[in-house]
Amino acid sequence: MTLELPEAKRLKLLKLIKKFSAMKRCKIREFAEFTGSIISGCPAIEYGWLYTKMFERVKINALETNNNNYDAFMNLSHALEPDFKWWGENILSRVKNVDYTPYAKVIFSDASLTGWGAVCDGKKANGAWTSEEKNFHINLLELKAVFFGLKCFATKDENCSILLRVDNTTAISYINKMGGTRFAHLHSAAREIWQFCEERNIWIFASYISSSNNFEADEESRRVEPETEYSLSDSSFEVIIKRWNRPEIDLFASRSNAKCNRYVSWKRDPSSEAIDAFTLSWANLFFYAFPPFSIILKVLRKIKRDEAEGIVVVPDWPNQPWFPLFNSLLSSKPIVLKPNYNLLTSSNRNSHPMWRSLSLVAAKLSAKHC
Repeated sequence: MTLELPEAKRLKLLKLIKKFSAMKRCKIREFAEFTGSIISGCPAIEYGWLYTKMFERVKINALETNNNNYDAFMNLSHALEPDFKWWGENILSRVKNVDYTPYAKVIFSDASLTGWGAVCDGKKANGAWTSEEKNFHINLLELKAVFFGLKCFATKDENCSILLRVDNTTAISYINKMGGTRFAHLHSAAREIWQFCEERNIWIFASYISSSNNFEADEESRRVEPETEYSLSDSSFEVIIKRWNRPEIDLFASRSNAKCNRYVSWKRDPSSEAIDAFTLSWANLFFYAFPPFSIILKVLRKIKRDEAEGIVVVPDWPNQPWFPLFNSLLSSKPIVLKPNYNLLTSSNRNSHPMWRSLSLVAAKLSAKHC
């Protein structure tokens, strides 16, 4: 149950791909004919449509610049190289599967101005937008919510089909058409989604669901959890790593506030390495930990039990029962971070409500020789 291009057609297209990938300049008419030839093969090439949109966009831009004169010359930019490469590597072998199995999963997603939410099989995931993402158009945020939902619930899936339920018609169009030529930022988001699926041989289809029926994902997208979202300011973190070097992994973080490329989250997160740092061994990690205040004692005991070493940030509260254990694990002189409006920030709040009186202590702790 597959569609395949005849071998002669494959070889003809491969010849064209090699020809145009080596060119830096050509007539718009010639490139339009090449693009049309590639598109004609897409019905029999899995994921092929995804790698035609950049060709079309470059052609359209060239026509607009040259008053629709097909005989004008256009430049072939380096931005097309990944698409030429994909076609060159896939034109001789790719086929189109037309016997799709029933959907293995249904993922509901939604975006609000606060954050994103996703629901699958009764399991939920959510997160806040970064300060930069809050300025994005809602259509782009909806596509990001879809992608985060896939990363939370389908990262380990492969060779299957997944149904996406979305309440934004623009996002649905860009997903089902594998991108578009009008808005480059929306195409990039759709391309990222489909390349995630291509790596796992997953086929997705997005269908519309009304906002009123998408209430679970909507509720998740508006959920605010400030206690786990507060983050140490970047300037303070730079002071810390200047003293003790950059840690390998952030043990208590989310996508919007992680201080390291590798991080562990409290809950499902689209980019975290694992969920719940207490389920991992810390023995061979040089970590960074800024845990919620309520679990500091648990963190210190974990360091001691695993004979671990890392950078830990805690409030400067000497009267707390965990403070003696904190002092006993010190391996160098700590850094005291004085109260400051910008010391702690959250994507959903400007500053910590206790900022006027809250001092923090950053220290390198070690139990390797305790």
